[in-house]
Amino acid sequence: MMPSLPPRALSYSLYRDRVLAGWLGKSIGGVIGARLEGHKELKRLTLGELWPGEIIPNDDLDLQILWLEYLQERNLHPAPPDLARFWQERCWYSFCEYGVFLNNLQRGIAPPLSGTWNNRFFKNSEGCPIRAEIWGYVAAGNPGLAAGLARLDGQLDHGETSIRIEQFLAALTAEAVAGGDLNAALDAGISVLPADCDVARAIPRVREIARRHGGDERQAWRLVIREYGHRNANDALANHALMLLALFTCRSDFAQAMRLCADFGWDTDCTASTLGALLGALGGTAALPPEWIEKLGPRVVCGIHVRHKEATFETLADDACRLGVEMSLSRNPGITFEGAPEVAVRPAPAPPGLRMETIFDDDDGPVLHDASPTRLVLVFQNTSTAPRNGSVHIDAPEGVQCDLEMAAPTLLVPPASEVRLPLTVRRKPAAVGDWLPDKNLFTATWRSAAAGTLAAHTFGLGGARQWQVYGPYWDMWDKTASPVCPYNNETIVGGPFRVGLTGDCYNHYVDPDTPYLDEARLLHEDLPEELPLHLERGEDILEAADLGGFHGQACYYFVRTLRSREPGVEAGLMIGRTGPVRVWVDGRLLIRKDTHRCWATLDDAHACVSFDGRPRRIVIKAARLADTFTLSLLLMRTKTADYHRGISNIHDCFEDLPSISG
Repeated sequence: MMPSLPPRALSYSLYRDRVLAGWLGKSIGGVIGARLEGHKELKRLTLGELWPGEIIPNDDLDLQILWLEYLQERNLHPAPPDLARFWQERCWYSFCEYGVFLNNLQRGIAPPLSGTWNNRFFKNSEGCPIRAEIWGYVAAGNPGLAAGLARLDGQLDHGETSIRIEQFLAALTAEAVAGGDLNAALDAGISVLPADCDVARAIPRVREIARRHGGDERQAWRLVIREYGHRNANDALANHALMLLALFTCRSDFAQAMRLCADFGWDTDCTASTLGALLGALGGTAALPPEWIEKLGPRVVCGIHVRHKEATFETLADDACRLGVEMSLSRNPGITFEGAPEVAVRPAPAPPGLRMETIFDDDDGPVLHDASPTRLVLVFQNTSTAPRNGSVHIDAPEGVQCDLEMAAPTLLVPPASEVRLPLTVRRKPAAVGDWLPDKNLFTATWRSAAAGTLAAHTFGLGGARQWQVYGPYWDMWDKTASPVCPYNNETIVGGPFRVGLTGDCYNHYVDPDTPYLDEARLLHEDLPEELPLHLERGEDILEAADLGGFHGQACYYFVRTLRSREPGVEAGLMIGRTGPVRVWVDGRLLIRKDTHRCWATLDDAHACVSFDGRPRRIVIKAARLADTFTLSLLLMRTKTADYHRGISNIHDCFEDLPSISG
């Protein structure tokens, strides 16, 4: 339970001025930082070089307008499923972590799993810290409430580090718009974090670096990057540290803060817009350079089709502050506003009384396998004052059976209690080995003969990706240097140490152009004599540990047969890799990459493939050149189908053909 706050009276005029300045600072920072987004180097810009020639939409602002409208049109008690549906209805943003979240949601994988499942690369990115301020605006003076709202939001599409940064920023903002100074705001932000988490530890560390080296921006930047730098320009912790460095160095000088964020690099529109919003909330409109306010103009530039698409900043401030007043009269009773307008207070949504949810086994996750079972738990919650008794029914996709572990034909849940019912899901024997869809939706219904449906719950399982893996293969010596083994030939018989090639005892060689098996045949048919490994993975990522216990450089072949359940589908094959790859589709070489990379889901290896309902055989030849190995395949939409609604840019219409066991 959230601790109660001591009564606190706030000036509404001060509150509104700080919220207005927060919106303006957010927008100015986004405008200044956008053109340098992704630059990972220290720059030396002048103030005159900061303002771009064009103002473009920015998700940092747009997503907060989205939540502003949710709070206006729905209620002040958001729940993650409700926020997710609102996003789907009104926001087309469907890329990076947003795309993974929407893809999970479309497959019935709900928050909080929607933010972490199959989201290895993006789960701790900047997408939720950048939308923190709205929760602080409407929960003025109540850091705990602001952080709680931010957590509900962040769970949609992110993991713990990003969520904590959003909570920190929301709590910081809540104190800032209530009239607090920087130290009070920082204390408020820190108060909602676990003391030993990486987000909290970064704050005093970066502050100390700024104190000791603030006079030399290059030295301070170098030390922060040494500790928090990340190859991903969108990494949340790296940008958290860089924003803090700019904050502790700028000494509340808004213009210099914007320059520092632009100079420091990484996700510059995020760092600049976050710091711009904070400095605006701390200092009000008087803290913002008038010439930049004039260049910005009176209206927002918004990239999603919301009611506030062309609203003025004054309107945003009025609407957010009216919500803050309503919040103080309902969920934030420790705060009162002096001189506030009258607002209608909407009643809290009635609790459902009866509800259901799904809990997945941590090791298994929301995955439908070809032959092995998936175990999960259905949770039945009864918050009413009367017992509820009814039968449970599961509607499953064709070819799938669900086995409920029920001791009686009906389920009784006492008042103010919950009952957990284990459920086992498996493919029916006749379906095993047949095409396995990626999207598998289930509906659980709890029914009473007297009252009808008591509760219903839809959940989903993603179809396990079906891989055939051939390998490992390697060369004992460097065949690009010598076609003949230098230590085992007609004149020398022995080990590599005989000729000074001791390193060959400790390493292998791999040539991505060497055919380590009958490649021409593999491109069109299986090679059972090579004893391929049948590998099922719920997520789209494969790592060295998935391939067995082999250590060392090696070459592997990965085979997957897919078809689309929808006609005429264009898909972008996006290959994430750590080494050289060759990718064939139906025998045609489409991707050839020779460099070594750090893995990312979206990188330089991609190709477009048409799917017409017929099977497509994908063969990926991948070289493992180091101890680490990662490979991933995403099937991306080549066009965003609807710029008004939230549809993932990752396809969910494919199905796999299970391969032979090995």
